[in-house]
Amino acid sequence: MSWEQRGYASGGGFGGGGGRFSDNPLTWSPTIGRVAGIRVRIHIVFILFILFRILSAGDYFAYAAHSLFILFGSVFLHELGHCFAARRMGGRADEILMWPLGGLAFVDVPRRPWPEFVTVICGPLVNVALLAACGLLLRLDVAGSPFAFFNPISGSWGDGHAWLSITYEVNMLLFLFNLWPMYPMDGGRMLQCVLWWRLDLVRATAITTTVGMVAAIVMGVYGLVTSEYLLLAIAVIGYIACYQQRQQLKAGGIQADGFMGYDFSGGYSTLEPGRRRPGPLARWRQRRAQVRQGRAEDDRQRQETEVDRILQKVHAEGMNSLTRSEKRTLESASKGRG
Repeated sequence: MSWEQRGYASGGGFGGGGGRFSDNPLTWSPTIGRVAGIRVRIHIVFILFILFRILSAGDYFAYAAHSLFILFGSVFLHELGHCFAARRMGGRADEILMWPLGGLAFVDVPRRPWPEFVTVICGPLVNVALLAACGLLLRLDVAGSPFAFFNPISGSWGDGHAWLSITYEVNMLLFLFNLWPMYPMDGGRMLQCVLWWRLDLVRATAITTTVGMVAAIVMGVYGLVTSEYLLLAIAVIGYIACYQQRQQLKAGGIQADGFMGYDFSGGYSTLEPGRRRPGPLARWRQRRAQVRQGRAEDDRQRQETEVDRILQKVHAEGMNSLTRSEKRTLESASKGRG
């Protein structure tokens, strides 16, 4: 339901990187396959969620099983839309994680409004395509006998009209849900990209996260009133994401002259070949390292000044004139130079 930029590391990533079940069962996300070089993982909590929904469906077992199967497939295709769009825009897409609150496409695209916007919108456009296809088939009434679909739940051929209807309903809900302007959902990211065209990224992000926090509160209240606790969980996560993004904004993690300090108004031609600056977290770490390095340099200069004073005192008055503190300072400086 949304896409994220993540660092790529072997076995890393959200959900424990698909590690062994014995390491941490709650973060286990086994790999279930690969599509076009994209690793597909499913979170253990999502597996438990599917089992719970099916077992608690009672007399509606068949409908719940069909709906969850179609939901899984539709979300997966949605995430593939993000991945293929990212590659089309000159980026990379290596992994998809299916988890209880939807899907996460791990992509990395050129950080400009247009590539970002295309990558985001191609997810919901997949749902639109599925909507259009199912709507056309239902209107033409091609799902009646003898036309039917294979039913993976029962292992037999079933009513094609029911499959098309459920697919239509699921994708309509996914499309509308993803348009909700709550960052980092697709609707919030599209709003950010549109504002980015008109404003700089800092102001666009500030407005987007403000709208996102309000949207999260509205969704959370609706989830409480209707007892839709999954919506409440999504609202809480969305609010936290918006809040954290605002804190990063205040800390200077996003520069006003363009993403990561570059002005992309002229496109990638404004960058020297192979020259890209690190992400906000890496930049924050670099700033911290620079501060530590500056403090260390100040300490070194103060120590050298103190050592010079002590040596002058020794030259004038002898070693016996030194205090214990001065002797420790001189000894420490001698060891450091050794």
